[in-house]
Amino acid sequence: MNLNLSHKELITIISGESSSFPEYPIDIIYYDTRLINTSRNGVFFALNGRRNGHDFINKAYEKGIRTFVVNKTVDLPADATIITVEDPLRALQAVAKHHRNQFSYPVLAITGSLGKTTIKEWLYFLLSDEFNIVRSPKSFNSQIGVAISLLEMNDQHNLAIIEADISHPNEMEFIEDMVSPTLGIYTGVGHFYADNFESQKAHAAEHLKLFKHANITFVLSEHKNELRKNKINSDIVDYDAWKKLDFSQLSYSNNRVIALHVAEFLGVEKSILFKKGEQLPVLSNRMEVFEGQDDNLIINDSYNIDVDALEQALSYQFSSDERKDKIVVLDLSYVEENRKKDILNVVNSYSPTQLFIIENNEVPAELLAVKNSSILFKGSYRSRLKETVLMFKNRKHETWVEFDLKSIQHNISVFQKKLPEKTKLLVMVKASSYGTGDINIPHFLQQTGIDYLGVAYTDEGTTLRENGISLPILIMNTEIDAFDDVIRFQLEPSIFSIAQLEAFCNRLREDNISDFPIHITVETGMNRLGFYPEDIAELIEKLKLRPEVKVKSIYSHLADADNADPAYSLEQIEKFKAMKTTFKNGLQDDEILYHILNSEGASKFGKFASFDMVRLGIGVFGYTSTAAEDELLPSIRWKTTISQIKTIQAGETVGYSRTFTAEKPMEIATLRIGYADGFRRSLSNGVGQVFINGISCPVVGNVCMDMTMVDVSNTNCQAGDEVEIIGENIPIKTFSNRLKTIPYEVMTSISKRVSRIYLR
Repeated sequence: MNLNLSHKELITIISGESSSFPEYPIDIIYYDTRLINTSRNGVFFALNGRRNGHDFINKAYEKGIRTFVVNKTVDLPADATIITVEDPLRALQAVAKHHRNQFSYPVLAITGSLGKTTIKEWLYFLLSDEFNIVRSPKSFNSQIGVAISLLEMNDQHNLAIIEADISHPNEMEFIEDMVSPTLGIYTGVGHFYADNFESQKAHAAEHLKLFKHANITFVLSEHKNELRKNKINSDIVDYDAWKKLDFSQLSYSNNRVIALHVAEFLGVEKSILFKKGEQLPVLSNRMEVFEGQDDNLIINDSYNIDVDALEQALSYQFSSDERKDKIVVLDLSYVEENRKKDILNVVNSYSPTQLFIIENNEVPAELLAVKNSSILFKGSYRSRLKETVLMFKNRKHETWVEFDLKSIQHNISVFQKKLPEKTKLLVMVKASSYGTGDINIPHFLQQTGIDYLGVAYTDEGTTLRENGISLPILIMNTEIDAFDDVIRFQLEPSIFSIAQLEAFCNRLREDNISDFPIHITVETGMNRLGFYPEDIAELIEKLKLRPEVKVKSIYSHLADADNADPAYSLEQIEKFKAMKTTFKNGLQDDEILYHILNSEGASKFGKFASFDMVRLGIGVFGYTSTAAEDELLPSIRWKTTISQIKTIQAGETVGYSRTFTAEKPMEIATLRIGYADGFRRSLSNGVGQVFINGISCPVVGNVCMDMTMVDVSNTNCQAGDEVEIIGENIPIKTFSNRLKTIPYEVMTSISKRVSRIYLR
């Protein structure tokens, strides 16, 4: 944001009154004191929302703001410029309107209740090579959010994409006046109208006010009559033009077609769009899945009670084998009476084990007694259901890891597109699915339709079986004393020596078992486990005489697939091809699967060396040497919170062994994370950094077992604020480099006491 407005211009634009006109220009607008950066000349708008901005006037002054837009008398020092207006929100919108009118390039506005943010982000993906785009950040679509989005426009852009939403009648006219869109996209309002509107028709009509002056509004055919009745120029999306792309198994398939249609209208060649259409990123929504108390699985979707979103949440809950009993908890506090029946009809159609309806924020005792169940919480964002959900959360400290399941699904799809059709997928879930959790990720993978799971040891496989995983499970390092569990739980052991094969066959003969599935590991250059080429002839003869077992697959491991030089990997692949020929000639079994590629190998050699199956590991989570090139999405975010903030003086020390001494007064935040969580002691004294409210904060002193101190002198924060350990600002590769290790070790080193949250 770079407004460059004089005080006189600002006062004129917002029809304000002031007795002072400083010479310095206004560069930026603030409405939240936590966002204030004193290095720029800003104006603070005291908005009256959930919090009254006038209560934070003095805080803004302390942080360097000297210009204030208010609608009541405030007490500030004499050097403050106070501009009085009737309504600070409308004044902010007036500035946004003025700023938007300085630019003549197209403004595309998106409204409706079905996937606005998703369409916006897909359009950005499809158009960013052709346009320099300014777009609404995140879901900034409210009366305030739209204004802030418009204020980001500048001369470097040539297209704006603005997302807009309303929650009450007569709100859209203010947004339309600000945005003045040249083009529009209307997504519809779903099957049922939102709260605060007397009918679906009224809700739709309020949305459509946004387009009363737009040149063209794009719409799906099922919503065209709404535009016609409101006398809005429409362009109907052509489904057939994009039938070459199969979105039938993906969420929001209609919205994908809208994005492609609009991108073509804006001049992107169709051949390019067909290619990009297959790569549309998977975007997260807000449903959280995490382990709760009493062995319950919690599905927290307490953000809206729209019937379409409810259907999606129920579909997810009932399609999973996690927990036999399915409990649904509804808070209908802010739902109109005529909608409650529809909501209950949808829920009852799934026949949940129990249905609880929260009234007056009272939690039934029967709900608190639920154990070992899947519990879906659904309610309006205005309800207090989120507080109820916290009652069911495991009492772990406020450090957690988020796993984005949609990103994982996207990454699997990326790999599938690199492989020949019908290539099977085995996904490794050893070491608690690379630290992501014993059960949740395997269940999700089972739902996606992969062919196999792989683990390192038998006990990992038995845990999966005991928790409802029915997929074939390959055990890569099978212990002889675990044969009983292998047989009992129908696991599939990897055989890597003649002695191991003989021992397993002896155990099978005790129970008169034949054709038990096994896998053969062969050595091509890893020098870890497996049969060497010179052992294969003997092995084949042994297998022919052992009716107790049936070979399901023969596989090897690439040792150097992440190396930019592919020579060693190609040499291994050729060795494996020769071994395959020997096995095929000797065993005469065309049903045996052959596989050698891991995630790195699948990315680089998948087109010609996938054989019958590939084994994906960390690539499923978005972390390979070619992740950016392959457009894999990172799926992990590690976060904690601030316990306390202290001001220390020059000469004071911080932490054990007093390894840090302050050279000047500074603010230190203590975080709820330490080396017992996986945030290693080697990150002490500036090696490690975290992000707090958009600012990088270095570690000071030694990392403790349960706590870490960081310098927040340049950060506007308070106790309880969220802290990024790994995420958007600190990629896992950056974090692992600071530890002088690899992402594998980082993921598997995050302590089990750290909560896991799964986002869909």
